[in-house]
Amino acid sequence: MKTNVERNATGEYMDSNHIIFWSDSHQENKIGIYMMGGCDLPSVFSCVPLIKPILKGTCCIIKEGQIERYRSDILLQNLKKSPQNLLAPVLEKFYLPDNFFENQLSKPDFCVSHGSGIEEFPKQVVILSIAADVARVVYQHREHGFLIDPSGWWNNQRMDLMLRDLSSANWFRKYFVSLGRMTLETFIENLTQLIQEIRQVTNVHILIFNTLTIEPGNIIHNYQFVKRPESLRRREFNLALIELSRKLNFWIVDVDKVLKQSRTKNMIDFVHFPVELYQPIGQEVFKILEELEIFNAPSQLLGLNIKKLLPQKHQTQTLLESLQAQLDQKNQELEAQQLETLQAKAEIGQYRESLQQVQIQTQIQIEQLQTQLQQTQVQLQQTQGELQQSQSQLHTSQTELVQLKSYLQQTQGVEGVMSYYRSRIAFNTDDIQLYHQALEVIPDDAQIHLQLGNALVRQNRFSDAIATYQTALQFHPNNFEIHLELAKALEKDQKSDEAIASYQRAIELNPDYSWSHKYLGDILAERGQINEASVCYRRFCNCKRGFLN
Repeated sequence: MKTNVERNATGEYMDSNHIIFWSDSHQENKIGIYMMGGCDLPSVFSCVPLIKPILKGTCCIIKEGQIERYRSDILLQNLKKSPQNLLAPVLEKFYLPDNFFENQLSKPDFCVSHGSGIEEFPKQVVILSIAADVARVVYQHREHGFLIDPSGWWNNQRMDLMLRDLSSANWFRKYFVSLGRMTLETFIENLTQLIQEIRQVTNVHILIFNTLTIEPGNIIHNYQFVKRPESLRRREFNLALIELSRKLNFWIVDVDKVLKQSRTKNMIDFVHFPVELYQPIGQEVFKILEELEIFNAPSQLLGLNIKKLLPQKHQTQTLLESLQAQLDQKNQELEAQQLETLQAKAEIGQYRESLQQVQIQTQIQIEQLQTQLQQTQVQLQQTQGELQQSQSQLHTSQTELVQLKSYLQQTQGVEGVMSYYRSRIAFNTDDIQLYHQALEVIPDDAQIHLQLGNALVRQNRFSDAIATYQTALQFHPNNFEIHLELAKALEKDQKSDEAIASYQRAIELNPDYSWSHKYLGDILAERGQINEASVCYRRFCNCKRGFLN
């Protein structure tokens, strides 16, 4: 049974995930601030000292659950009822709470304990975070399609115990497949639907935390070989959040700006920061809540107090007079509408004249556009002539290139020509034609074959890359690096049997290279060969330490 706890003065009550505090006036005015999300949200509790001086009522701030429950696709899934018989094995094997798949977000109110009872608060503010959408990986049930983030289970298990009893891991591999991290497009679609679902049930103010875009402690200063820096991904999500806030009318708590202005040097990562940074973030949240006038006395209570001061008879008489005045006003508005109808008919004639003028002006513009089109056609002919000149210059350049190669071969021999191609390849690593031209000079050059295969892999041309590595092995059958790159390409082309054989051949040629054992362990684990994979991982660790059993 939900009860209100009697309070005689200002004070507060704290529990593991919520705090209740109240003022000495308007205690019946309930204010509920509900948070769901990751490790950055507890900073909201630091704004309690700022709220207390202006509070008129009773306020509860609560944060529910861990980050693995709050990627937007999991929240949308939990808005719908899933069959309990399908979920029971998941809850049992991952030690999840019984309410893991329940809908808590779209409910209009929530209940909290207060020592001597249970108290209910309406949700006036909902605070979310995009950290889970940016960083978390979810898995989908292969048959029934529901989603789960099992990190709470993985992170809390000792690795040696898991290796002794891999039944849960094998069960998970059998029934679930990874969906990876969320794309930006899916994030925009999910967050739009989630906010619309929340507002269909309750008219709340929504605040959403963005993320820190920089990577604390990252010493990378050259991104030439980094395909996609994490800071770029977070910046894209923050920009998308800004566009959604304009479209859907919610507030952004700009954690990125606050943390950069604080100039902290003790960040663990982009969502875990020291307690001393809670206060500036709490101040940012308080500014938004104060602007929304969340903590003022409700106007309906003031209205009721005023009504109690008026005699009932006088109030009724005033209401009748008001209704009569409204009726007179409606009559006047009807007469005005009739007059406007007459005026509208007169304006229609004026609009027709204006339409004729617009038609004339449009015809003039059409003629001007035709003239511009003719001028553009002339310019196009000139551009075609310039293109022909460029093609002629290109032909001349190609002729000069042939002469240069002939000169190099005459003066410096084959190595001179190869030195020329290697220098060009260094600045044009994805130009496939350059590699083939170089191989025409020295067909058995192992390094050129290897670089060509790597360039084809970068372009997702796995079959061509495999053929290139295999050709190279005809000239250099004992080249460890070519066998290793061939194995990677075969794995990406989903030819696992051939990839395993190539990894094993690479290990035979160079057993001390640790990553060969790691790659072989990964593909064996993917195929469910857990024991063989464990052996590979142990060899990988031993290689990293400098010895191999």
